[in-house]
Amino acid sequence: IVITVMFGLTSPHQGAQLVHGCATILGLDLLRPLPLTTLVITGMRKTNDLALGRNVIVKAFKPFGKIEEAAIAPNNRGFGFVRFTKPEYVQRALKRYRELEIEVQDVSVSIKTLKSERPR
Repeated sequence: IVITVMFGLTSPHQGAQLVHGCATILGLDLLRPLPLTTLVITGMRKTNDLALGRNVIVKAFKPFGKIEEAAIAPNNRGFGFVRFTKPEYVQRALKRYRELEIEVQDVSVSIKTLKSERPR
């Protein structure tokens, strides 16, 4: 994530949000809760092309509402994040996911809400 900021592929603020999201996935305690506007996308095709990955996420999730930021994890990890401007857009995407499927690059993906609480 640091490299993507250094090379101007993402802003420092966006990089910090990605680190925050990764810490949440790992179950690390956060200083403050995340807004319920972020989805984690897993099962994506693995790629090192961060710009392409962002574009395919935006294309797949744009129908659900306005997107604040989207990014994939570097180094062929096969997952990404999409952050909407409002929580109701997350709910639209989750509803579609429960009823049908969501495809990114012709692959059905899994999504879940990114929450800041650690399971106890």
